[in-house]
Amino acid sequence: MHSSYFVLKNKEGKQAERIVKDYLTGRGYTVQDVSEEQDNYQNDVDFIVQKDGRTSKIEVKLDTRLAETQNIAFEDVFYLKDKETGQTETREGYYHYSQCDFLIFVSPADKNLYMVHFRKLKENNDSLENCFKFVKFYSYTDRCQKGMRVIPISTLKEKELLSVFSYQ
Repeated sequence: MHSSYFVLKNKEGKQAERIVKDYLTGRGYTVQDVSEEQDNYQNDVDFIVQKDGRTSKIEVKLDTRLAETQNIAFEDVFYLKDKETGQTETREGYYHYSQCDFLIFVSPADKNLYMVHFRKLKENNDSLENCFKFVKFYSYTDRCQKGMRVIPISTLKEKELLSVFSYQ
């Protein structure tokens, strides 16, 4: 069950990456897919994009509930339980280690791309700390508990950290 669910989620994630790549190339960006390169995979970077002499690193996330919740969730922590010892190991989520400049969340429900200026968000983390709500849930894809930093879309827009584009 787990492996087929993971394969399905990975396939959906790759479809989201195609949507973003098509959107960006259609607007004149050169898009290099680096998602399978080990260094970029570990640093949570899917694409390196260039236009007008500027280069940016992009990470793509699929969020099927974003239009409904009107919140963006950033992976803060994993709680991995060792089956043999029963010990729980805590690992940082991509919010802490991603090297991307922009996170683009694909929302199939409203056919929008939510582009978070991630580097700028991290630079202003201290001033935004009270805007985040921290939520725990069980991830069936990763088979573990996760902690998420959740922030309303309206707050990100107000802080000029979010742009929304239709990909229809």
